[in-house]
Amino acid sequence: MEGKDIAEVIKEALAQTLVFYYPFAGRLKEGANGKLIVECNSEEVKFIKADANVTLQQFGEPLQPPFPCFKELLFDVPGSQAMLNGPLLLIQVTRLKCGGFIFSLCFNQVTCDATGLQQFMSAIGEMA
Repeated sequence: MEGKDIAEVIKEALAQTLVFYYPFAGRLKEGANGKLIVECNSEEVKFIKADANVTLQQFGEPLQPPFPCFKELLFDVPGSQAMLNGPLLLIQVTRLKCGGFIFSLCFNQVTCDATGLQQFMSAIGEMA
């Protein structure tokens, strides 16, 4: 992976993974009788690339909350906090000046549980 843009590598791995986990690219809608359904309409996962003028060492040792600049590690996309019609998954890759990166995500917990999210994240890692 040396010499490659980590954000682009992850974005490509995400695209490959979404072939199998396509509901994450849909939107939550209200169906008959008020039931929530995932409309698989390929509206997309929100993916953000960012750069930060900090190093991993500046976050402290050991790495534990509270983190400085925590709010900047996951951009607040308008509409992403809405239960209905918003993106079900938001991913941000922030490249650090030391060459490291921070992978952040926000997902609608209606779409899967922790085990499902872990499987999805593992699949992205395998594709990368």
